Amino acid sequence: MVVSYFVLFAVNALVITLAHGYFPNQLVLGTTNLTQAWAVILTAGKLALINTFAIPFIRQYELRRGKMLTPSDWMIIYFILNFVGIWLITRFPIQFGTGISAWWVAALLAVVLDVVQGVAMMQIEKMRPKNS
Repeated sequence: MVVSYFVLFAVNALVITLAHGYFPNQLVLGTTNLTQAWAVILTAGKLALINTFAIPFIRQYELRRGKMLTPSDWMIIYFILNFVGIWLITRFPIQFGTGISAWWVAALLAVVLDVVQGVAMMQIEKMRPKNS
C-alpha cells in the first residue's frame, strides 16, 4: 500500500500541475499563505490518501461478493473517488490552497486522473512478484 500511495501521489501531482499549467483559470493553486508547490503537495497527498485507503474496503467488498471486480468497475469506482475527493478538497481552499471554477472541472480532472492512475496501477501490478 505504501508503494501505491507514492505512485498515486506522483501521478496526482503531475496531473494537477499540468492541469494548472494549461488551464490556470479553471484550476487555481496557491493562496497568499500557501505557495503553488505546497498546494500541489497537499492536494495530491490528500487525494492519494483517499484513493489508497479505499483499496482495502474495495477488496473487502470483492470478498463479500465472492467475485473480483473488472477493470471497468475499478475505473468507475476511482472516478467517483477522484470526483468526490477533488470536490471536497476544493471546498477548503484556505487549508489546501486549491480551487476550481466549476463542478465540471472536477469531473474532467477526475476522468484524467482516473485514466492516468489506472495505467500507473496496472504497471505496478505487472511488476509485483507472483506468489506461486
